[in-house]
Amino acid sequence: MGPLDSLARGIDRLNDGVGRAVSWLTTGMVLLTTYDTIMRYGFQHGNIALQELEWHLFGVVFLIGAAYTLKEDAHVRVDIIYARLDERKRAWINLIGSLIALIPFTILVIWCTKMFVMNSWAVRETSPDPGGLPARYALKAMIPLGFVLLLLQGVSEAAKSYRYLREHPAPDKAAGRKWVWLWIAAAVAFLLFGAVIKVSLEGWVPLPESMETWLEPIHEILPAIMFGVLFAVLLFGFPVAFTLGGTALVFGYMAFGFDFFNLLPLRIWGIVTNFTLLAVPLFVYMGVMLERSGLAEELLETMALLFGRMRGGLAISVVVVGALLAASTGIVGATVVTMGLLSLPTMLRRGYQKELATGVIAASGTLGQIIPPSIVLVLLGDIMNVPIGDLFIGSVIPGFILVGLYIIWILIVGWLRPEWAPPIPAEERAQTQGWDLVRRVVVALIPPAFLMLAVLGSIFAGIASPTEAAALGAVGASILTAAKGRLNLQIVRDVMQATTKLTCMVFIILVGAGSFGLVFRGMGGDDVVRAFIEWLPFGKWGILVVTMSIIFVAGFFLDFIEITFIHVPVLAPIMISMGVDPLWLAVLIAVNLQTSFLTPPFGFALFYLKGVAPKEVTTGHIYKGIIPFVVIQVIGLIVVAFWPEAVTWLPSLMLKQ
Repeated sequence: MGPLDSLARGIDRLNDGVGRAVSWLTTGMVLLTTYDTIMRYGFQHGNIALQELEWHLFGVVFLIGAAYTLKEDAHVRVDIIYARLDERKRAWINLIGSLIALIPFTILVIWCTKMFVMNSWAVRETSPDPGGLPARYALKAMIPLGFVLLLLQGVSEAAKSYRYLREHPAPDKAAGRKWVWLWIAAAVAFLLFGAVIKVSLEGWVPLPESMETWLEPIHEILPAIMFGVLFAVLLFGFPVAFTLGGTALVFGYMAFGFDFFNLLPLRIWGIVTNFTLLAVPLFVYMGVMLERSGLAEELLETMALLFGRMRGGLAISVVVVGALLAASTGIVGATVVTMGLLSLPTMLRRGYQKELATGVIAASGTLGQIIPPSIVLVLLGDIMNVPIGDLFIGSVIPGFILVGLYIIWILIVGWLRPEWAPPIPAEERAQTQGWDLVRRVVVALIPPAFLMLAVLGSIFAGIASPTEAAALGAVGASILTAAKGRLNLQIVRDVMQATTKLTCMVFIILVGAGSFGLVFRGMGGDDVVRAFIEWLPFGKWGILVVTMSIIFVAGFFLDFIEITFIHVPVLAPIMISMGVDPLWLAVLIAVNLQTSFLTPPFGFALFYLKGVAPKEVTTGHIYKGIIPFVVIQVIGLIVVAFWPEAVTWLPSLMLKQ
């Protein structure tokens, strides 16, 4: 065993132990949040320190556990090309990706957050809220520490890829060399291009006037070039989070230099301190626990029996259950992951086409963007100065429209392609009839349905926030698992480790997306969009079409948070100044942003689903499966656009009453 092998094994053991230890904090989050919720609403005894401790634990889990997730190969990658390559080419991709994206990006974050933490330590920073926790610098120190562990794991992954290449020489040496030289040539060409752009922008060396004239328009389209490079690199299958970060690093340095990234720690800190985002691991915990208990499978199968004679009955059940989960969480990542864990194995076992099964789950999961309570509606209400209560009420009918369209499509598919969505076999239906069916419905449907309705009802009644309701749901799922006689230490350990890996996968993607969005905005991408919109010679409806199209296309590349904070502040004021109803416009944008989770190549719902899908389900299956649902959501957007009363009728009715 060589020194590199020993180093890789040592790092793997370190991060495996750290990750398994940190996973226990997920149960701590559940218990602390539940206790805080009961004390706050049951005994009117709130505790700021306890609430801060909850998101402190959340930050520690996703920052420190990221290296463990990488070691377990649980970070999502686009495997359209990657899945078709042999092991040697995959090893080359992993090696090169680690060297040019993962390792440089982690070093950048460590470098940027060093002063961020030291400044906090210098003033002995504490919570600004009375009764809050002391030593806030300790949590901030988790950012560079987590990325140090991630850097070490990146070194380990590079060493393992190098060892594989060394031990498995290419059978056809000429073809192997051609593959390597192709990558080297592409990297050198890109570096030369970047060097020329950097020299031109900084003026380090006088360039010929003809070259400056040629480079000037390229400076203006750097955001578009950045998107193109990101698209090309992602297709080869390197993990999405680190590809986003690596691309942001290259273009950010090219345009601004390294000092620009001093803004990055604030982006990461914003994720760590967002109490609402704590709902994601809590709902993941609930979903994994339900999956381990067997209750979710029984729920889906029982609902399928109710629709047993109907083709596509299980898929319809998924839409209904997905809508209930969406209404409970308001967070797409948690809903897609939960539905993927609960329903995808059951649908595949029932003989459903992979594309239809994944499309139904991904689309149903995104309903959390439009069905209240929704995080994006809260953000849009704040940005556009629209009452959030009106947004919640106004989005109800559009949400039901999308649910209805999904079910209609499933019925059409079941009629035209019965083999894609088979009904429950007649002999199986015959085994469960009459009172036996009623008993099965009561046993399997009522407890988990009551759990979801309790979570949803506590939010709508204003009793608990989504995060607090998520904690109650996680505890409720654990109680139901215990009632089934399946709760034991091994189940709890499995749930905690699965929650840790899925949480880290989701939030490291958000860190990468935040870095990417930071550079895009810094390069003036939003100013380019504003100039383009104001230049258009069309009237209100023409500009509305263009505005919706821009948001739709942006959804191919950015997540809803980036679009909400980059595009909406630029586009919405222009539309409102032209007399567009801000309530109607906000719901239109929310429906449009929902589509951004499904549009490949970077739809985040697709990454979330791929992260929990069985090995036989590829990214290609998921991409093909969501195409009809993207079309359906565009149809829903058109319906809401041409029928404003779908948004405004309920709020006006409530106002009259």
